[in-house]
Formats: sequence, C-alpha cells, structure tokens
Amino acid sequence: MKQLFTLFLFIVTITCFSQKKYPKNYFRNPLEIPTIFAGTFGELRSNHFHSGVDIKTQGKEGLKIFAAADGYVSRIKVAQFGFGKALYITHSNGFTTVYAHLSKYAGEIEEYVKSIQYKKENYQTGNIFLKEGKFPVKKGELVAFSGDTGGSGGPHLHFEIRDTKTENIINPMFLALHLQIPNRLQYNRFWYIL
Repeated sequence: MKQLFTLFLFIVTITCFSQKKYPKNYFRNPLEIPTIFAGTFGELRSNHFHSGVDIKTQGKEGLKIFAAADGYVSRIKVAQFGFGKALYITHSNGFTTVYAHLSKYAGEIEEYVKSIQYKKENYQTGNIFLKEGKFPVKKGELVAFSGDTGGSGGPHLHFEIRDTKTENIINPMFLALHLQIPNRLQYNRFWYIL
C-alpha cells in the first residue's frame, strides 16, 4: 500500500509540475486580415519540421505587419535564402516573436538596415543583434510589410513564437493566439484557427 501511495504521489507531482503555463490573450494577430494558414506548426517538410505557422497574405506583398505584443526588436536578419528578411521581437514575458519572408521593415528599422547594407556593400546582413533600447515597439505597432523573400514559395508571413532563453519554438496555438477567420471558412478546422 505504501508503494502504491508513493507511486500515486510521484505521478501527481510530475503531472502538476510538467505542464508549462502559457499566457492567454497576450499576443495579437500580426496581420489585419482574416487568418488562413498556408502551413501549420510541426508540419513535415521535405527536410525538416515546419517551425512556425505560415499565414496567407491573399497572394499579396506589402501588407502591414504589426508587433504581436510590447517588446523590442532584438534581432534583424537579411539573407537570400531561409527566412529572407526577418525580424525578431523580444517580449517581457520571456517569449520572442519571429516575422519572416518580409518585403521590407517599417520606418527607422528599414533605414537602419539599409545603412548597414550600404556600409557592408552587401544585401545580406547576417544576424544583427540589438540592445533593448534601440527599437522598442508597442503591441499593434507597424513593424514590417509582408513579402516573398528567402526560401519562400509565394507571398506569406512566416510567424513563430520562441522561448527567449532556450530559443525553443512553441506552437502559437498554446499561447491562445486569437486569429480570426471568416465564418465561411470554419468548415475545415484542421487548417484554420477559430
């Protein structure tokens, strides 16, 4: 009986402490259009698992992309392959959001990136790591525009949420990212978030 109680206590302890608590209603949709996925989290690709969600941009480049929450731009990268033009925003709750395949950055961020490109005389910047005070952003602030850069197969926004300390990628659905879709699209719940 004592062994059974010990086993029960062990299982209850593991169950209680193994579940990570994710914030609810903290992040907003990074776009202002109904959200339709072109790719889902963990989807098997030809050489990897997909590390975020791909949000369709109605086949257009240049749609406004907004900060999902308050934070600061912590990293910028411009490359011909991979994410293409990417922006990383670190948030005070321990998460970082990633926006990729962008056509360009907004305002001062774009000017800053162009100055580095001209200084290096190269389109590709590599990783640019920024300090907290350089580009602070507020939830809903315009940070970039959608595009088709890098290893993209058409205009869309690749969006990720990562643990800031470990860089582990987290399924955006765990953070209750409230993405809106029109009622006529709710028939296929596998591909769309309600």
